[in-house]
This record gives sequence, structure tokens and C-alpha cells, in this order.
Amino acid sequence: MPQRRPTARPWSNLCVLGALAAHLVSALPVAASPTGAQGAAGGGGRVVVLGFDGADWRTTERLMDAGQLPNLAALRAAGTAGPLVSTDPAESAAGWAAINTGANPAKNGVASFIKRSLASGRIAPDFAHVRPTTGQVAELEPGGLIGLFTEHGRERVALGGAALAFALFFLLARLVLRAGKGAAALLSALVAAGVGYGGWRIGADVPRSVPGVWENQVGLDGFWIHAARAGQPSVALDAALALGRPGAPGARTLYGLGLPDLRGESNGVWAIYTTDEFASGRPPKGDTRASKSGTGTVFRVDWKDGAIETTVQGPVDFVGQDRVRRRIEELQARLDSADIGFHEAKPLRDEKAALQETLDEYDPYSDKVYKHRATQPLVVRRAGDAFDVTLGSVTQRVAVGQWSELYRLRFDLSPLVKAHAVTRVRVVQDEPFELYVDSLHIDPEHQAFWQPVTEPRSFGKELVAMNGGPFETLGWGCMTNQQKDGLLPVEAFLEDVEFTHAYRRRLTQEMLKQRDWRLLFSVFTVTDRVQHILYRCYDPQHPLHDPEEAATKVTFFGEEISLSDVVPAIYRQMDRVVGEVRAALAPDDTIMLCADHGFTSYRRGLVVNNWLASEGFLTLREDLASTSQRDLGSAIDWSKTQAYSLGLGMVYLNLAGREPEGIVRREDAPAILQRIRERFLALQDGDTPVGSSARIIEGLYDGPIPWGSPEHPCADLMLGLGEYYRVAWTSVEGKLALKEAPDGGIVVGDLFEDNTSPWSGDHASNDPNVVTGIFFANRKVRTADGAPFSVLDIAPTVLGLVGAPVPAECDRPTLVLE
Repeated sequence: MPQRRPTARPWSNLCVLGALAAHLVSALPVAASPTGAQGAAGGGGRVVVLGFDGADWRTTERLMDAGQLPNLAALRAAGTAGPLVSTDPAESAAGWAAINTGANPAKNGVASFIKRSLASGRIAPDFAHVRPTTGQVAELEPGGLIGLFTEHGRERVALGGAALAFALFFLLARLVLRAGKGAAALLSALVAAGVGYGGWRIGADVPRSVPGVWENQVGLDGFWIHAARAGQPSVALDAALALGRPGAPGARTLYGLGLPDLRGESNGVWAIYTTDEFASGRPPKGDTRASKSGTGTVFRVDWKDGAIETTVQGPVDFVGQDRVRRRIEELQARLDSADIGFHEAKPLRDEKAALQETLDEYDPYSDKVYKHRATQPLVVRRAGDAFDVTLGSVTQRVAVGQWSELYRLRFDLSPLVKAHAVTRVRVVQDEPFELYVDSLHIDPEHQAFWQPVTEPRSFGKELVAMNGGPFETLGWGCMTNQQKDGLLPVEAFLEDVEFTHAYRRRLTQEMLKQRDWRLLFSVFTVTDRVQHILYRCYDPQHPLHDPEEAATKVTFFGEEISLSDVVPAIYRQMDRVVGEVRAALAPDDTIMLCADHGFTSYRRGLVVNNWLASEGFLTLREDLASTSQRDLGSAIDWSKTQAYSLGLGMVYLNLAGREPEGIVRREDAPAILQRIRERFLALQDGDTPVGSSARIIEGLYDGPIPWGSPEHPCADLMLGLGEYYRVAWTSVEGKLALKEAPDGGIVVGDLFEDNTSPWSGDHASNDPNVVTGIFFANRKVRTADGAPFSVLDIAPTVLGLVGAPVPAECDRPTLVLE
């Protein structure tokens, strides 16, 4: 069991009590939190929508026919089942945004994980589904004492606290201590002065802004929000791309994909502490070079007097950052004054310059940002064959190859600003010692005011109670980057998959027992994560397939299987969830299953810009001196380039008036796009066709931003690759693969490359009709126009089932009940 040792309370807690007094006396109105879910209204049964990220129709159908998925097979027999066509591109960000809203990517605002940005005056890849920003505390509605200080200022709060303290203590002195009026007034004045000063001091540490707050780029509401507004109480669990969207009375949401960790990292950052003498990077800086994904840090540590003593690094101390910024502003104001003399100005300039150097270190891309992170102690001691691992004030005994239970950590940035996290550790090996510390998940019970986990916030506490304790909240669940980097054994990944799936399944089961909702939407992501990482064992033709590795026995969900069977095994877990949910439903309830996309093996990658160059649509600069000059900014002669690519199959024209050095006239754009499309569809890798689809976005997706605008969320042309292909890793960032010619010049390299990454299964940049997801319903339904089922069908159909109005932005009508 975890052992907790006492921690000292800072003296500043007295100041907090003083400020609390000011909060209590304030007669100012306080905004009410969103109302909780009401009892289910209206006739008809309840509706449950289960989302399974990456659940592939062909794989599901094959396993059903083989008798491995009995619950899904029964659902197919009783109702409807078939492939579900995703967006173009067929990837999670775009797919879930379309499922949630019923609107196409150009309309809902999210077409991919990645888009090209022109904001800096140059072409560069950028996030397309979420974006980091600096949140203004006054706009974040932090509530409590921070909100009081932010709204009313430290002067009013300090004076209000002093006044209340004087009044309360005066009454106490007179009625309880029986002091005379003079003595009571004197004592009360002293107390009031202390309270007022305490409020003044802690008010100075209320930051004005918080860097690294992630915003959702989906511009429309999810179907469960629309249902709640129509009086149908709704719950969404692990809802992708829901963070930061407005809630509604009767709607409760647990955010999913897109939610960062406590350090503000979109995919979560993690650490390995090792005594390996070949490791470099001593704390506190560590070594990030071993992590090709850029999400991990390796720290070289040593045993000393029988212990390893180091720290776990939390969020950047943005309170201290704001304090530095305020002082710079004060100095600048003084330097700008007319009456300042030379001798007074010089030390002020020197101080300002030194503070500016410190402020620059807070930049997330600075190699010194580690100096300004809040920390908690990490101590490891041997305990026989195991280790006592202390994080913060909690010690757990962890054996080699085992995981700890969740730790709860608190990082104090100031007396008022505290950041709460949950994490866990795994002792990877004994000699050399290696300890893995997972991402710092935002504690759902004590959420960071700048990055909520649920809407309303009180829903987090409700879920923690249902789960019997805290749970992980990072939107990108499961340790895929750790596997891509090759820094953890595959067993650790599979254990993490089980852990993640267990609490999400538990929350769904507990919610099914509640009677205070009409609509439940619950998303499971482990199907996607397993296929990304272990398709190499499932597909004998994959370049990384190793028969010996594929035959390795592992225990997965209590079953001893080979690694080659892990992909089917995760589908069997999906089937188990479906069976549990069906058993909990009443006869008039509706269950619907959907997936954002399907899957295929990622064997070969197409370097898209190389291909564009080979076809004459892109031209290299003639003065290239090195193969390292391979990004868009340094490799391309824009005066001769008509098209380029970045992201997951996105092709953009070098459009005049839009791109910084655009040359393609708008009247010429359709013909050029058509030529690129025709040549891509004819593309072959040897004798194997590669191009499966190529869709010109203008006319395919309509939205509020006209095509050709810099802000348009979609590419000009979407390439859809066939089975077993994806765009190469090089292409995601818009780079080329270059080589040196015999004459010493730099030329375009090969068009194709084998995928040798453990990330061996994929769907992004594939033809959406190749990687179709699943659709199931326990009722007979069909599309109104006879078209295949689409991710755009889910939202309007669910709203129709609960009797809620279908928003005008939905692109398709509700499915027809037969």
C-alpha cells in the first residue's frame, strides 16, 4: 500500500485564509456552474453510441465470420452492420470531428492532425485539430480566490479582507474575550492589517496569463450538446476534440483526444531514469536525443548511499514567469520616464537585460526551460528484490517488470496556484537500473483551471467516485511514442493498453447503471493504438515482421497469446464491451457503434514531394549544397514550383496571392489539380498500383471559408493511397528525400521507402474506401440515398432518435428506420 509521509504547510497558507475571508465578505455575484444532468425526458428508450477508434470493417467482418466476435455477430444478425466511410483524409482528428458534428471538415474546421500554416510568412506544418495559445486568466474563469483577485484586483480584495477581519475579530473580542472597545479595536486593527497585507502579498502572485493552453479548432458543437439543449440529458466519455467547447445544461463531458498533459504537451511527455553508464544527460536537463518522437527524456542517475535522489519535472512556473514579465514592464516604464538620469538608468537597463535573458528561458523551445519547471522529489531505494519508489510524499513498493498504482502529485506554483497530476511508474530492469515515469496526467478531481478535463468541472469528481479513484486523462492514451522510440519493451505497452482500457470500460459500466441520462456516447481508443504498434506482428509481409518476435508469448487480458494474435485480441475486447453494454440495455433502447476510420498494414511510404518533383510539379533549387537542405524553405525553387505537399497526403498549390511566393493563377488551378490527380492515380511501385483515390477539395467539401483563402482548413487535393501504403515519415513535415548525384549535385532521391518503424499499421493518407470503419445498430437502418454509411450519418441519426432538432450544419439526413 502507498505510504504517505507528512508534508509541511507553507506559512503562506495563513495569507490564503485571509484572502478567503475577503472572498466570504464579498457581496459580488458569482457565476453559477452549469446545471447537472436531469432525469431522462420524453418517450422512447435510451441511446448508447460506442465509438471504437480505428475499428476496421474488414478485420471485424473476418473475425465475426471466424466466430471470434459473437456479440458483434449477434448484433449484426439482429440489426444492421456494414462499413463506415470516413472523411478524406481518413484519420482520427477529421473522423471524430465529423462524427461529433455531422458536418464536413471544411465546415467544422478540422480536416486533419496537420495543416500548412502561412502565418509566419513562410510555409510550415502546424497543428490542425488543436492549437497552443496563451490563455488570459481573466478569460479562463478560474473561480475561487484566483477569480476574485483577477476580477477585482489585489487592492479591493486586500481592503475587503481587512474590513471583514476587523469586523469579525472585533465581535469575537467583545463577545468571547470580553475585551473593552478600545482593546478590541486595537487587536482587530492588528489582525486586519495582517490579513490585508497577506491578501496584498498573495495577490501579487496571481498570474495574468498561462502559456501553453490548448484550444480546440472544431468550430461546431457535438451531438450530445445539441441533445442536452433539447432537454435530453447526455453524457460523453473520452470524447475526441471536445475540449473547450461550450457545454449545456444537462450535458456532461469527459474530454478525450486533444487534451494535453499537465505540462501542456499535446501527446504527453515521459521520462526514463537510468544508471546505464552509456546514458548521457544528467538531471535536471536530461537527454532528449534518444527519443526520436521528441516526447521522452532520459536522465542518467546514480546510486548514492543506497538511494537515487532526483526530481520529476512538472509544469513551467508561469507564476514566476509573469513575475519576471511584470518587473520588466516596471523597469521599462521607469526608463521611459522623462526625469530619469543616466546614473539611475544604467542599473535599471542592466537589470532589465538580465531579466529578459531569464524570460527567454521560459520559452518552451528554449534548451533552458527545465530550469523553470516546478518539481517534486523522486527517491528510489532497494527493498530486497523490489524497490521503494517515492514520488512527492508517497512511497510504493514496485518489483522489476511491474507497474505502480497511480501517484497523485501537487506542484505548488504559488499559495493560490497549484497544479495536480496523476502518474505511475514502472521498474523496467534492475541492472543497470531503469525506471519509467509516465506522463503527468491532469488530475480529474483537481483540474487545472487553465485546462479543464471535464465539462462541467464537477463531473470529474463524479467520475473519480465512479471509478473508485483517479484515472489517466491524457487525450492520446497508451504508450505508442515510447514504442516508436524503442525505449520500452512491448510488454509494457500491452500492460498500458490493459490499464487504459480497464478504467474506460469501468466508467462506461458505471454510467450504464445511472438513470439520469437519455444519451450516452463512450469512446474506446485501444483498438487504434494496438494496430498502430503491432501490425508488424499481424502482417507477415511487413518489412519489420520477425517470425520469432511474432511467435513470442505474452499475457494479454488474462489470455496467453502470441504477439501475432494481439490485433485480433483487441477486437475480442471490443466485442466483450459490446456484449456488456447490450446486456445492460432495455428492449426499447438503441445501441449504435461507429469508428473514425479503419486500418491497414503500413509497409511502404511514398515521399510525396519527391513524386511531385519527378512529375515536374515541384522544382529543386539549383544551388543546393547538402542533402540536409530538404525542407520546404531551403530545398524548393518557388519560382518554378506549382505544387507541394505536407501532412498526411495533403497537396497544396503554390497559389498566387495565397502562398508567399505563389505563381499559380486561380484560373489555372483546376487544370493543374486535375493533372496531378490523373498522374497520381496512374502511380505504381514496380507492378503495384499505389494511387487509389485523389479528390479535389473544392466542390467536395463546402464551408464558411471559401476555397483559396489562407485560412481554409483543407488541402487543395487529397491523395488516397491504396492498401499497404502511406505517405512516408519524411512527407509529414513536408520534407524531401535527397541524394548526391555522381557529378556532386543534389537531386531527388527515391520515391518509395520501406516502413521500418514499429508504428507499423496506419490509415492516414489511405483512400477512405480502403480503410473503412465499422457501423452497427440494433435496429434495421439504411441511408436515405442508398450511399454507404458515412461518419456524417451518426450525429443527425442520434439526434433524431432522441427527438432533438437536427442542426442545419449537418450534411446528411438521419438514417431511415426500416
